[in-house]
Amino acid sequence: MNFKNKVILITGAASGIGREIAIQFAKLSANLSLLDIDLENLKSVTEECRNLSESKVFTLVADLGKSDNVKTVVDLIKQEFGKIDVLVNNAGIARIGDIKCADLLKDVDNVLNINLISGITLTHYAAEALIESKGCIINIASIMAAKAGIGSLAYNVSKAAVLQFTKCVALELADSGVRVNCISPGSVKTNVLNNVLPPSEDFNKFWDDLIEDHPMRQLTTTEDIAHVAVFLGLSVSAHLLFM
Repeated sequence: MNFKNKVILITGAASGIGREIAIQFAKLSANLSLLDIDLENLKSVTEECRNLSESKVFTLVADLGKSDNVKTVVDLIKQEFGKIDVLVNNAGIARIGDIKCADLLKDVDNVLNINLISGITLTHYAAEALIESKGCIINIASIMAAKAGIGSLAYNVSKAAVLQFTKCVALELADSGVRVNCISPGSVKTNVLNNVLPPSEDFNKFWDDLIEDHPMRQLTTTEDIAHVAVFLGLSVSAHLLFM
């Protein structure tokens, strides 16, 4: 199993799920285009991927919340590699707050812009290249796309929209030979939540309590998600939707 000469574009690649997806594809000899706004962590994962493979790793620091940046990113990647085989729309942020939260409207705007609009925009500009390569798109949603919850309204709504976006684009691009899939993980221990929880929160206790809500008493790992992403990128004949 390898992705030699394949070009994998991953957003939010500097940490968490995106970082692990990049590492797993690097192990399989893929050429990588890694995007993130976090320069220092992006340098770190780039070095790690280069140590794992002789394939090319092309990195770009970009704010995907700005549509002009997204178009420029796609143009630069096509100039660098000439194609895109797999697009992983992983970039995401979270905010804590319910319908009464004073900052709700600002949070909704920011979260939807990164979690949903950036993926739609990137897919729009990359669609032609993906059609040419008969490639695939992998969107990262969340279990909260289909499950109601309290305290993270903006995030939950954004991930539900990602799921619907996946279904619509899967139908639209099917005749062109482009597969569009969505991975909706359960709770994954990354910095996304740690970055938005109150400073007084006991992070270890938070995650321990969260585990109790899971029937198997264990959290999903970034490696679990990355292995699914690799499978979806490799399975040329598969037409699967992970809900």
